Amino acid sequence: MAKGTEIVAFEGGQLIKRNSGVKGREVVLALPLSRFIVKVLRFPVDAVASELAEGILSEMTPFPDEPLTVGIEKVCEDERHQVVIAAALPESAAEDVASKLDEEKLNVVSVDALVFGELRTVWGKIGTSGRKIVIFRSPECLSLVILNGDMPCAIRSAALGSDIRRDITLSLLEAEDFCGSAELEEIVVVKRVGDEVVSEDSLNESLTSFGVPVRTIEVDLSDALDSIAERSEETGSLNALPESWSDVLKETRFKAKLTRFVAIACSIWAVALAVLIGVPFVFDYLTDYQKELCRRHSKAFRAVSDKRAKVKLVRKYSDHSLGALEIMKAVSDRLPEGIILSSWSFNRDEGLDIAGDSADSSSAYQLKDVLAEMASGEEEEGTLVFGSVRLGPLNKHKDGRQKFDLKCLFKEAE
Repeated sequence: MAKGTEIVAFEGGQLIKRNSGVKGREVVLALPLSRFIVKVLRFPVDAVASELAEGILSEMTPFPDEPLTVGIEKVCEDERHQVVIAAALPESAAEDVASKLDEEKLNVVSVDALVFGELRTVWGKIGTSGRKIVIFRSPECLSLVILNGDMPCAIRSAALGSDIRRDITLSLLEAEDFCGSAELEEIVVVKRVGDEVVSEDSLNESLTSFGVPVRTIEVDLSDALDSIAERSEETGSLNALPESWSDVLKETRFKAKLTRFVAIACSIWAVALAVLIGVPFVFDYLTDYQKELCRRHSKAFRAVSDKRAKVKLVRKYSDHSLGALEIMKAVSDRLPEGIILSSWSFNRDEGLDIAGDSADSSSAYQLKDVLAEMASGEEEEGTLVFGSVRLGPLNKHKDGRQKFDLKCLFKEAE
């Protein structure tokens, strides 16, 4: 959907770009989980999940008069049910984001939660067995994801410095109501590379009160943005783009297309006008110029042509490779046994006519083939080259010998 589009994250009041080298004003925006209204929902497999999710999230919004545009992403599906993640971005909760985007003159084509990019990045390190709590720390909030195997069953954000135990307890109750009861195996804390605060504050002390192992893994923000880029190219991935933002995107694209169309039309009109006005002047100028060139070079051309004709004539009569003696020698060297020539007629411009008799018809045909092969290619210097060799009808004498006529034409000059 957004292939080749730049990925931008908003955290701590700043826009963070992926620096992928992609240029343009259209971006995919990744926001902290605290900006969204998000919930994991289960519906019958034949239900329209987007309509049902919109109704549920509309009841959860702190801005009841504000319409929500709900994006959904299917997590899993069986024969009876489908599990989806539904999220909406209230515009009232993203006014500072919109202002920053306007300053940078960026248009958003898709809105995703940054935590889903981080989750994809560290998925191989978390494991997919049992029930786990995965906590992602960002400059704006703590994001809690309860996993039951490989399926998210509860998602929640918590403010930094709040009582994390309360939010974890509420998330575990929600997961139990969604997937049933199960033992909590471990808690995984995902911190950003270079962030040492996690090990120094009271977060780990609050987590150890749950009596399960707590381990910490790291994630790089650039890797998370790369994962957001992969998600944006996948069909069915979450997109919580508000309707007003979508309208602005459509209007901006329409204006850009209109501007390009007007620019192209003006360019075509200018070119057509220039052609209508300029072509006659250019044509007259080029015509006069060519006439002047012809007059200037005609005398020199005639002199060169006369010289070439003389050179060709001299070369023709100084070339003895096609002379009568050379041809006679070449043909005599190739006479098959039993051939006696009785007539020889040579024309330098046309070719050679020969007559003779042979002991049998095969010798006459052999002579014809020899001369024809000489005409077909692979000539050596000084070898006769015939364009065609024609053998006339054979006449049998009283003594049994075959009388023949051969007409050999030179190859026409190219």
